[in-house]
Amino acid sequence: MKLLFRFASTALQLAILLIFTTTSCLAAATLTQQIDPPEVSVGDEVTVTLTVQNGSMEQVQLPQVDGLQILPGISSTTNMTFINGTLSSSASESFRLVPIRPGDFTIPAFDIHTQEGNVLHVKAMKLHVLGNTPATSNNTPAPVVPSPVPSSIPSANLPFNPHGPVVMPPNSGTAPNAAGNSSNTMTDNSVKVPVESDGRPAKVFMTITPETTDVYVGQLIPLRIDWYIRRDVDYQQNSLPTIKGSDFLMNDLSYRPQEEEQIVMNEAYRHESWITAISAPKNGDFFLSTERDSYWVKSITSNGLDPIFNEIFNRHANLAHEPISSNQLTIHVHALPTEGRPAHFTGAIGQFKVTGDAQPGVVAVGQPLTLRFTVSGEGNFDYIRCPILSDDPAWKTYVPSSKTDYMDESHTHAIKTFEQAVIPQKNGNVPLPPASFSYFDPAAKQYVTVPIALPEITVTGTPTSVASAPSSGGTDSTAASAIPNAVGFLPNRLEIGSPRMSLIPVYRQPWFWAIQGGLISLLLLGALLLFRRFRSIPDDGHAERALRQRSLQQEEAAMAEAVRRDDALAFFVAARHAIQLQLGKQWKLRPEAITLGEIRGRDPHLAGTLEPFFTQADEVIYSGHASPGLDLARWEHRVRTELLQPQPA
Repeated sequence: MKLLFRFASTALQLAILLIFTTTSCLAAATLTQQIDPPEVSVGDEVTVTLTVQNGSMEQVQLPQVDGLQILPGISSTTNMTFINGTLSSSASESFRLVPIRPGDFTIPAFDIHTQEGNVLHVKAMKLHVLGNTPATSNNTPAPVVPSPVPSSIPSANLPFNPHGPVVMPPNSGTAPNAAGNSSNTMTDNSVKVPVESDGRPAKVFMTITPETTDVYVGQLIPLRIDWYIRRDVDYQQNSLPTIKGSDFLMNDLSYRPQEEEQIVMNEAYRHESWITAISAPKNGDFFLSTERDSYWVKSITSNGLDPIFNEIFNRHANLAHEPISSNQLTIHVHALPTEGRPAHFTGAIGQFKVTGDAQPGVVAVGQPLTLRFTVSGEGNFDYIRCPILSDDPAWKTYVPSSKTDYMDESHTHAIKTFEQAVIPQKNGNVPLPPASFSYFDPAAKQYVTVPIALPEITVTGTPTSVASAPSSGGTDSTAASAIPNAVGFLPNRLEIGSPRMSLIPVYRQPWFWAIQGGLISLLLLGALLLFRRFRSIPDDGHAERALRQRSLQQEEAAMAEAVRRDDALAFFVAARHAIQLQLGKQWKLRPEAITLGEIRGRDPHLAGTLEPFFTQADEVIYSGHASPGLDLARWEHRVRTELLQPQPA
């Protein structure tokens, strides 16, 4: 093992020497800079990249510019190449900016320092920011609706605008400003990286970034959660972020987040991120924040072995444990307007496209066909219900089924498909009943009702008539008139007639009790056979116990005879064997295995009581005679009353 330690130490020293000798071949440090793109709109993201060739940057901070928000997190990359004995390297750091107002901005020039002692000059960078053109309600684009299929439905049966959705009520300008507009993201709530007392960024911190802070009740808002832990204190986590409080509902998070390495304030971090969505069940201004039960390494203890292998083996991490909270944002939640709310509005909020179709196009009377509705777009798909069909006696409708396919991690973009069975009740070219779908558009701040054009169905066959019994005095014409021109299923019987009992309970049937008696007889017969079988099996244990009991009685009789004859040798032989039989019976051992050593191992207290007897017995047995004055009657009384009694387990 010592030889292995020495070999590893020598290899490490050679590697360090090689690094120091090759770094002398590095060329002079140079700097390149880039701002991408140089022209953006308000709310769009801009990336500033600084790249140092043949050098390593120390901590870099962009100058603060009024109107430009610096987002947390710095992306850092390092590349090294070794060609023809020359080592070259490059280190890049990328900063993300978001303009919050239009205009021309200049990031002033500044200097950065390299770890090799060089000073590099960063030139001023210009950025042109365009303003967002607000869209008025009069120019709000209508959702795309498929062209209506030619139909014979009269225009009076279509209470919708055939050229597009009906928007109601007209925009009065009193709705919340820019609800659902992502350009307002983080306008008034900038996120700052927490800093510890030593000036370094915090060991562990978390940030949240919602798509907007101005929403409606029930509106689903995408939310990004970012969690950072410094590499020098990194530890595996076993929990997920949760919403603090009960003011918001959050979709389930994926157990395995997106992970990457990031450099924040010149410190290496492991970065985990989740994309989810939240909604508010009530209106008002509420604080939004998340927390995560987090662990990090507080210190490392080691056993002081070889310094090289001590970094890998024999290390113990002392952990710190604390819930880490994110930045806190204020979310403005507005109630949905009650004016102009459609009767069939189910709470769907977002921007959707709706299509409808029916298959097959030709069916027989009483045969079902399937209506398929597809709702796609962005919004709270949990509140989307099947489009409503108008009442039409020519069609019988059934409960629809649905399927949702989510297109993103936040579950705000999806395609929801409904299938509904309908059955024609008459023949001919039968138009399907009109369908409609209603939702609330947070960008237009209005309710939208979309008509769905469905095709005309060719129905073959003859409607089924429901016959009625003619009166006895009626003519053919009256009998014919008594047959209603009804189609579909037969009507329910309203008169049930005179009820009579036709079902006798099972327990009142004779055969039921006959079967029960037979089963009970079989059960008793089986129990009797088992009892007799057990009685016929010999009990070997009982025979052995009886034999030991007889042997014990014989030894007790031999003890009494030896006392009568004053024969000490015969008495102690019989008494010793009697004690062995008694203890062997209790401990389930052979009598020959009961010795004073065995007794000491099992019951030290009993061994102390028996030791005087075994000592006297050994003296008499091995010498062949007893010492003068030995009282055998007293020993017999002691053996019977003390030593041959059953001992506690």
